[in-house]
Amino acid sequence: MVTTEEIIGNDKSFEDFLDGLPSTKDSKNKKGFCDETGWNFTNLKWLDKHMMGHNGFVAGGCFKNIFTEQRVKDIDMFFKNAVEFGVASAYFTGNEGYTSHYNNEKVEAYKCKNSGIVIELIKAIYGTPEQVISQFDFTITKFAYYVETDMGVAGEDNGELKTSHRCLYHPQFFEHLMMKRLVVDDQMPFPASTYERFFRYGKYGFFPCRETKLKIANAIQKLPEGLDLSASMYDGFD
Repeated sequence: MVTTEEIIGNDKSFEDFLDGLPSTKDSKNKKGFCDETGWNFTNLKWLDKHMMGHNGFVAGGCFKNIFTEQRVKDIDMFFKNAVEFGVASAYFTGNEGYTSHYNNEKVEAYKCKNSGIVIELIKAIYGTPEQVISQFDFTITKFAYYVETDMGVAGEDNGELKTSHRCLYHPQFFEHLMMKRLVVDDQMPFPASTYERFFRYGKYGFFPCRETKLKIANAIQKLPEGLDLSASMYDGFD
């Protein structure tokens, strides 16, 4: 398991840090993301209580806070389709442990009464964990925590449905997180929004690499005139 001390830095060298990361040689998917058991990251287990009663998965910026031991203000919950979103909406609406927080065309949010954490149900985009984090701009946001289901083999497990928590993340997630580096390595669907997020992350000491600066500058120059520059993937806090 990767400890927080290894991520935020200690007396180890950078090479030692990289050597201590979970082995991913047998857990790369076809897009190159690392996919492994959630038991390798026991500091994520507290998220399980917010994943009950529906099939949503957590992805995005909250993991930056979790792995650097910063306060988590909100959690972005994504879904494979609108039906699964509807199930989650009904669950949180009827759960006395949560109160309605806000609602717009992209996000439906609920606040946990015990922790004060806001659970943001994203309805702007749907997809699998891989499809969703592939659309994120920075590598330090490309992390998803999800539940995998598998039907057992008849005669061995009585054909019962088995579930396990999994983590899917960019192979350089921890490296860039430790270096506090903002890197856009793939898609950038909303370059103007990505540019604005530079300043938001700058407040936490995260800064873009030179290649990313050039990439965002070129992308903004290519935007058609009259385009709404305030457009973003969803109106969440993180």
